[in-house]
Amino acid sequence: MKKVGKIEKLGVSNWILLAVLSIYSISMFLLIAWGLSTALKTRDDFYVNKVWLPSGAISTWGWSNISYVLANFELPVITQQGSKLYVGIDYQLLYTILYAGGGALMAVSCSCITGYMTSKFPYSFSKVVYTAVLVTMVIPVIGSAPAMVLFLKNLNIYDTYVGAYFMKFGFFNMYYLIIFATYKRISPEFAEAATIDGASEMQIFIQIMVPMILPTLSTIYLIYFIEYWNDYQMALLYMPSHPTLAYGVYNMANSTKGGLSSPPMRMAGCIITAVPILILFIVFRNKIMGNVTMGGVKE
Repeated sequence: MKKVGKIEKLGVSNWILLAVLSIYSISMFLLIAWGLSTALKTRDDFYVNKVWLPSGAISTWGWSNISYVLANFELPVITQQGSKLYVGIDYQLLYTILYAGGGALMAVSCSCITGYMTSKFPYSFSKVVYTAVLVTMVIPVIGSAPAMVLFLKNLNIYDTYVGAYFMKFGFFNMYYLIIFATYKRISPEFAEAATIDGASEMQIFIQIMVPMILPTLSTIYLIYFIEYWNDYQMALLYMPSHPTLAYGVYNMANSTKGGLSSPPMRMAGCIITAVPILILFIVFRNKIMGNVTMGGVKE
């Protein structure tokens, strides 16, 4: 009887959790649906009908908002030579892919290398590095942007992808701890067997250790890619001549340009920017949200 009571209690808690998660998921879906419907409204229709679907027949909805935003989604930038030019959505997409793809690769690479070194070589300095990561995660760093801008300018890498990748090549984050723990789970017998066969430490790391945690690394890479795709501050502060799509949306939100200043046009810009990353999430949702399992030597 006691066992049955525990099962019933566990069932109730699961139902409550399911209800909470369902409400949260529905609220997120409603926000997306509202944004899509707003993007298809005319200016006048939005101020009369802010919540429900666009008025009139589907053929009369504001489908032209999408094409108008695509044609006018451009940013004025000032180059280092002082000249002014306009960057269209095609170059913004290219800059976004270069920044998000390369920055994610730098971030994952640094965490992967540091995580392996500190987990497989347990010296005193490794413990210092691990503790430093925990401390920096607890204590926020505020007001470092002006100093970083000056630092990049002194190195002549300001407003370049070299500078952007340099800033992302770090390991003071949660993903270092995940990679550290993943390396700890690997049996030392793999490295011992490779050492007996004459493999060097570099060969063990590249040919054995990295492939074994590749599912974890790929998942972290996707998370970083999505994070950097939505990052507008990097382009705003450190790469003003290479505006990304997120920076374009930020500029549109603060723009007073006639056609793009209305809420439907701004929402259309947000939808256009979110579509690629939404497709990426749908394709790799199982990898991002699923559990990563890894085999090893059975003892």
